[in-house]
Amino acid sequence: MTSSSGGARCLPTYAVVDTSHSMTPYRQLLNDTLGNVYDGLWAKPSVSEFAHISIISFNTDAHVVLPMSDLGATDALPSLGCGGSTNYGKAFSLIATRIDEDVTALRAQGRKVLRPAVFFITDGGPQDDASIWQSEFAKLTAPTWKRRPHVITFGVGNADELVLKKISTKAAFKAKPGLDQQEALIKVLVTLLNTLIASAKSENLALPADIEGFNSIPLEFVD
Repeated sequence: MTSSSGGARCLPTYAVVDTSHSMTPYRQLLNDTLGNVYDGLWAKPSVSEFAHISIISFNTDAHVVLPMSDLGATDALPSLGCGGSTNYGKAFSLIATRIDEDVTALRAQGRKVLRPAVFFITDGGPQDDASIWQSEFAKLTAPTWKRRPHVITFGVGNADELVLKKISTKAAFKAKPGLDQQEALIKVLVTLLNTLIASAKSENLALPADIEGFNSIPLEFVD
């Protein structure tokens, strides 16, 4: 997959997963479903070559679970653990740091790097101070930063729809009332897999218009 200017295109992709205490009942489900995403991408070399993926978990702190990887060269995914509070600011800060490092490394390989995509998955609102997480999000998405990512949010459980809207730059989805949280998480991660497959075919980020069982949250844009 080569761009007209002579380098293989790639989409740095970050699956950013809330692993706070409230997610503890779903820890095994998260690990199993992320494993299925890994298997699905690994089985499609053209997709894993295009969509390099990193997994970041966040609770009281944020952690790189899987560094930016060509999944074809990754034997297995590390296991996620759950606990602690829901600290959005730590997540946004770590994402920005990793994007800078990862884009630099991919460009050094001669790749044509598309704007990164962040898939932010949470079951609750931020528990850190609003001034902190809002400041970190503003830095992450600052128009003056050429590497700023597209941010797509997925809310399940008690996620705050207004917050999801505020931290989305591309699309936001919230599970409909009555949708089982376990089923919702599976749908989100399957959507991630299908999005990356579609994006590899188009060589650009290709997001779904809707997800069964989820409401699409309309975003507001200022010209």
